[in-house]
Amino acid sequence: MMKKNRDILLGIVVLIVLVSATFWVLRLIWSWFSAVWVSVLGLIDTVSALDTVLIIALISGAITVLGLIINSVISIVIKASEHRSKVRAELRAKMEKPYSEFVSLIFDIMMNTKQGEVISEEEITKRMVLFSKEVTLYGSNKVVKKWAKYRISLAGKPPLAENMLQLEGILFAIREDLGIKKRGMKKGEVLALFINDVEETLSKKK
Repeated sequence: MMKKNRDILLGIVVLIVLVSATFWVLRLIWSWFSAVWVSVLGLIDTVSALDTVLIIALISGAITVLGLIINSVISIVIKASEHRSKVRAELRAKMEKPYSEFVSLIFDIMMNTKQGEVISEEEITKRMVLFSKEVTLYGSNKVVKKWAKYRISLAGKPPLAENMLQLEGILFAIREDLGIKKRGMKKGEVLALFINDVEETLSKKK
């Protein structure tokens, strides 16, 4: 019985505390709302007391300042975009010759192979080193990564089909670096410019 009375008393105390806390929170919210409302009314009264000409001047000034800020932001964005475009154009111009020489190297290797001739390993190494130098300085990250991956894979003497596909990946990256999208191009379509039996060559990869 005593325990039951104690629980009832405890429940009443908790209820009183909750009611008091709720009342205190509501009072705090009301005080904050009242202060904000008084501030708003004061601002309205201040604005109402101002001369119409002065109000118009303030609004016009605010609009002018806002316009200047917007124009400045737009100008900065445009200049940054123009700078990036200029840098990309300069890098593309620097890489056009090395990219062209790389494609020429592939064609030379393929044509000489078909004709039963072989370019010396020294010549191939020399031209590859020159290309690596130019790519390191001016090539896009994508071309650098694919070229580095290809150079590493050569140490393992990959199958011909895998070797050709990696070369095609480099060529796709080069075309993209020069502003030509890969959209619509499928695997093997660039290789077909070098290899007559491209489908048979790619099937050997499986």
